[in-house]
Amino acid sequence: MKLEKLLTELKIIEIRNNQPDCDIKKICYNSREVVPGSLFVAIPGYVTDGHQYIGKAISQGAVAVVHQDDLTDYPAGVSYIKVGDSRHALGLLGSCFYGKPSASMVVTGITGTNGKTSLTYMLKHIFETEGKKCGLIGTIHNLIGDQVVDNRGRTTPESLEVQEIINEMKERGCTHLFMEVSSHGLALDRVNGVDFDYGIFTNLTQDHLDYHKTFENYFEAKAKLFFQAQKANIINGDDPWGRKLCDMLKEKTSVPVLTYGMNPGHDYYARDLIFGAKGTDFTLVTPDGEEKLWLNIPGEFMVYNAIAAIIAAVVEGVPMAVIRTALATMPGVEGRMEILDLEAPFDVIIDYAHSPDSLEKLLQSVRKIFTGRIVLVFGCNGDRDKEKRPIMGRIAGEYADMVVVTSDNPASENPIDIINAVVAGVREKTDQVATVELRQEGIYYGATLCRPGDVLVLAGKGHEKQEIMKDETLYYNEWDTAREAVARLKLKSEN
Repeated sequence: MKLEKLLTELKIIEIRNNQPDCDIKKICYNSREVVPGSLFVAIPGYVTDGHQYIGKAISQGAVAVVHQDDLTDYPAGVSYIKVGDSRHALGLLGSCFYGKPSASMVVTGITGTNGKTSLTYMLKHIFETEGKKCGLIGTIHNLIGDQVVDNRGRTTPESLEVQEIINEMKERGCTHLFMEVSSHGLALDRVNGVDFDYGIFTNLTQDHLDYHKTFENYFEAKAKLFFQAQKANIINGDDPWGRKLCDMLKEKTSVPVLTYGMNPGHDYYARDLIFGAKGTDFTLVTPDGEEKLWLNIPGEFMVYNAIAAIIAAVVEGVPMAVIRTALATMPGVEGRMEILDLEAPFDVIIDYAHSPDSLEKLLQSVRKIFTGRIVLVFGCNGDRDKEKRPIMGRIAGEYADMVVVTSDNPASENPIDIINAVVAGVREKTDQVATVELRQEGIYYGATLCRPGDVLVLAGKGHEKQEIMKDETLYYNEWDTAREAVARLKLKSEN
């Protein structure tokens, strides 16, 4: 692509050594990936600054550089494009380079503290039930149809990778894309250049304050998505931050806002919920009447997700009959309110709940579904928001009958320090708490506490396949650990 055409979306401060007819073969922000004919985008980072690698990029064949800082030298033969924010520019450059791929697809972005992953899978299943080919970008996987694509370890990849992935989806026939959009991704402009048709807001509760510092900053990062949506914004009206977002959008945009929740007064709301271990019956009240529906995944919070997915599908023209079939056949989402099929006298649930709100909603749903005691095994991440540890402890102590506090990615911190901070919160509500540092042993100990009819809830890890320690990252699998715990119990009883 010619350099002149590539720069059409940028707000350029100045260009030195302009070569408008220069042919750009590749865009890079990592100097190690530069090949002859590349455009190198120098991005300031947390650990290092891309401006320090401009010389290396040129030596490897970069013919143009986008930068935001003044440079000491501008060697001939290379074009230098100065912009106000090179990170902001990266997504726009990527979109232009790949021919604005998102413009030819229906793109739905989902943001919020909880529910993003489940919602993307619900939407994908609904639209695939209608016969559409769909893509998904999210925490567990990126998917093109059923094929898994590397997500590079991020819920929302860097903006250039986002455009690469969307372009691949377009070339392989996807007509719809459902995308988790993290607060980090929004704050770091990773979805710049994405043409969103719909934005969905699930909720906002305490999480990631180690990065955002304040709730207001966290909210403002999330809100950025909804100024990019072009067809409709779908907002959880039961959430106080959702109501604040509605007021903001109605004041500052002309895009329709549709609200949902459990309370009458929203555009769509659920009532008459009947909970079971296999799923939930509920009545959905819509602007066009009432629908009786069955969701094949248990939990009240899953009903919230389902309503949001229904709205996006209805507005996009999916018949309610298709939606009803899709919800009734919806497969479970990995590590989200997942009830394991084990030969044990008690039930075992794995869930990714790792924030105060998600843990509370998980335990509330378990209480509504099961009659036995709740034995909870969980921990909190290291190097993350420390304030939420005692908060999650208090929630655990309030809703669980027995609590086992263990490790969950302690990273550079001492696992015992994290555990003690959680336990301090638990003890404000109950003395039925134990500590086991090693997670595998913590789960086994939790299993030994279970009586017939109880529920063993394993929270925090969900789909993750690793345990991040101070000096190493170890493979870890929550499912295998749960199965091994049950097998150990069975062997012990036989002996």
